[in-house]
Amino acid sequence: MKTSRRVSAIAGVFTALSALAWSDAAHAQFAYRPAGELVSGSGRGRVDATVYVPNMRYPLESGPSYLNSQVWGVGGSQGPGGSQCDARNFGYPWRDNYCESRTWDMPMCPAGQGHQGQDIRAADCRAGVHNVVAVADGTITSIGSYSVYLTTADGTRFDFLHMSNVAVRVGQTVRRGQVVGRVSNQFGGTPTTVHLHFNIRKSVSGFGSVYAPTYMSLIRAYESLLGTPPTPTGPRFAATFVMQSFPFASTTLSLPAGTEQRGFIEFRNTGIDTWRPGEVFLGTSQPRDRVSPARGSDWVSAARPSSIDRVVAPGATGRFNFSLRASSTVGVETSEYFGLVRESVAWFSDPTQGGPADNVVQVRVRAVAAASMDGGVRVDSGVAIDAGGNAPDAGQAPDAGQASDVDEPDAESSEDGGVEDAGEAPQDAASGDAERFGDEGLPGGCGCRTTAPTQGGRGAWVLTGLALGWVLRRKRLG
Repeated sequence: MKTSRRVSAIAGVFTALSALAWSDAAHAQFAYRPAGELVSGSGRGRVDATVYVPNMRYPLESGPSYLNSQVWGVGGSQGPGGSQCDARNFGYPWRDNYCESRTWDMPMCPAGQGHQGQDIRAADCRAGVHNVVAVADGTITSIGSYSVYLTTADGTRFDFLHMSNVAVRVGQTVRRGQVVGRVSNQFGGTPTTVHLHFNIRKSVSGFGSVYAPTYMSLIRAYESLLGTPPTPTGPRFAATFVMQSFPFASTTLSLPAGTEQRGFIEFRNTGIDTWRPGEVFLGTSQPRDRVSPARGSDWVSAARPSSIDRVVAPGATGRFNFSLRASSTVGVETSEYFGLVRESVAWFSDPTQGGPADNVVQVRVRAVAAASMDGGVRVDSGVAIDAGGNAPDAGQAPDAGQASDVDEPDAESSEDGGVEDAGEAPQDAASGDAERFGDEGLPGGCGCRTTAPTQGGRGAWVLTGLALGWVLRRKRLG
């Protein structure tokens, strides 16, 4: 008996030391790609750094663990040939696959359809070995042929798919960290690859009850499992165009000669550095630091229209507010390109950074005649023009938005009806990208071929008409 206890104690110490060694090694290696960056050709991801479930427990009992695509990974139906057990599937950095091409309705995805959650591989591809645990306290509300739903007191639902050795029953109350099953390949009689598909369904402001992005919540939970957060990988400086109040480059902004129009251009931070006022600027490009003939009276300098208007963390959005001025000569048109720059450090368009390129963000201004108008008039532009398919600010806090329909087990969470195994051709979730190409056909921001109202020109002609009417009325009265 004493010998048995001694052996058990030694085994326990060995297990603890092994776990500690894994944690140290994993922390040294762990890295992840930015949220919304999918495997090339697998669709268009949602750039969203929101942690929708803070303090969530990681769904696997222990690590290491790897987030990547089952379909576009090695051995997947759309991926490189080989075995699902290929070492390339079991390494860092992690990669998001929320919104990956599927036919399920997904309001939060840019294409309106996509993958509902995240594929998670355990330390290796053995089925029925690695424990899956509850990520929060709650109740088991449904068990299907390959799904288990855990619902918390606030209505958030967590879906665990493809498990074997299910260790819970419907109606059972479970505690955070309690084993609910094991990572496997169950798929209602047709096996899939060995992995856990994990969903978060909750109320999100502006969307109602939907499948929320899981990636950042899983990253924070895994960092907690490791003990300390690592440094993410990716370019320090990168931006994605969101919207603007100025007309796109395909439409000339017509202003009375010598007048100004104030507006904004908004970007999302898709790099890993935080943007701060006085550090990150919108600058003239083509060439860089070009002294702009369209500079307004509120520009920081002749080549810097504006600094970012707020502190912008990775995943959040910010604005550059500034004015454009028309030439004092009627008929003169000015074409101005802009890029983002971290002053004295790097341009976002540098080869090691994430863009946009110097020849993408463009506005054109034409000076037109405007009788009886003061040359110092400043027209305020309040019309925001969206690039199409862009999500709200990633910093939006969830609320108790309207409830959606009640879901049947498996029907909505079936990895899109077997695309992982049946080789079903995915939908092209990037079909909306055509409207985000500039005059040169380059991907990016506001140089898109989308018409927009010309606010300044319309206002000028209205004022001109009123002035002429007043003059004619005076003559008749005289």
